[in-house]
Amino acid sequence: MRRKWWIVLLLAIVAFFGCQRRPLEYMATTGLKVIVKVIWKVDVYPDGIKPTGITLFFFRDGEFYMQHTTSNVDSCAVQLDPGHYQLYMITQSPEEYYKMEFDHLNNFHDAEVSVVETKSSWYKSKAGEEEVIDNPEMMAAGVAEEFDVTQEMVEEYQRYAYTVQKLRKELSGKTKATEDEIAADLDEAEEMINYYTIRVPINPTSVVSQYWVTIYAKNADVLKSLRASTTGMAKSFELTQNTTGPEHGTQLMTQWTLTMDDEPFRIGHVDGKITTFGLPSNEKPSAMRDSTLNVSALLIDDKTVADYVFNVGDKIKLEEAPKGYRALYRLIFGSKEVPAIDLPDVKPPDGGGGGFTAAVEDWDEEINVDIPI
Repeated sequence: MRRKWWIVLLLAIVAFFGCQRRPLEYMATTGLKVIVKVIWKVDVYPDGIKPTGITLFFFRDGEFYMQHTTSNVDSCAVQLDPGHYQLYMITQSPEEYYKMEFDHLNNFHDAEVSVVETKSSWYKSKAGEEEVIDNPEMMAAGVAEEFDVTQEMVEEYQRYAYTVQKLRKELSGKTKATEDEIAADLDEAEEMINYYTIRVPINPTSVVSQYWVTIYAKNADVLKSLRASTTGMAKSFELTQNTTGPEHGTQLMTQWTLTMDDEPFRIGHVDGKITTFGLPSNEKPSAMRDSTLNVSALLIDDKTVADYVFNVGDKIKLEEAPKGYRALYRLIFGSKEVPAIDLPDVKPPDGGGGGFTAAVEDWDEEINVDIPI
């Protein structure tokens, strides 16, 4: 009988202390305040223009926790429960990109963005051997340092948050002396809230590079338009690994400009620029890379198309990136003194004129002239 009495008393004591808790008002907003500070640099976007929105992806204890899209691109606050956190961000939201698609965004290590397949009326890929891909849109991403939110931090933050709320209510209708005393306590509580608030910096960088091709030509004034394709370019970018993915495809270049360098000798060069993720698997330019630049030139007679194939390999050079880009892949064939190609010296059709055009559609019925390099 005595043993049962002690058991009942012990259970009562356990129940009493097990039910002790802080007032429910402390948890008016659950979790701890975390401020994400995005540190923009002038070279992240062309002309220093910031995006109109960002999307944050939070992972708690290795699992996806939440996605948060906001127009507050410099700083935003969220409430987080206890746990170990990983965080990455992208500019805008996945739905706002039209030439790109996103995969595994809810997996911190595998999140990636890739460019979609594109169609062309003039370029015919080798079935099963290559994929023609679009050019990526401008985009930046960033990864934060991992951080922890502990239960103790949450409880202390909530306690002071409740204190601030309570003191602000007490300020109304008090005497001057009492107000000063309450205000002092309020300042102290707000300082403690600030102390327990976590600040997480993110440094976004562009995931998109620029690919710039220059080709010097003799008889350059017979050019009417140009189009080209480069094989072996990266299709995807791994957002949290800061590297390009292993998938590759062929990128098209249809917009070119012509500059005459030597009018009397009819020597000039064409420039083409596109956006790109770069080379697959973060590869560097190498003679071992089996990559080609395939060029078609429509001439001013409106019927001759001169085709050229250049081996790219290690001829691509990495140069200082323009503002807004991750890297610059530079490719130059020939020079003013030694042009890379010698175009057939054709004449414009009777009554027609010459002149270079940035882009001309539907060359498919023209006469092709293969010219070896």
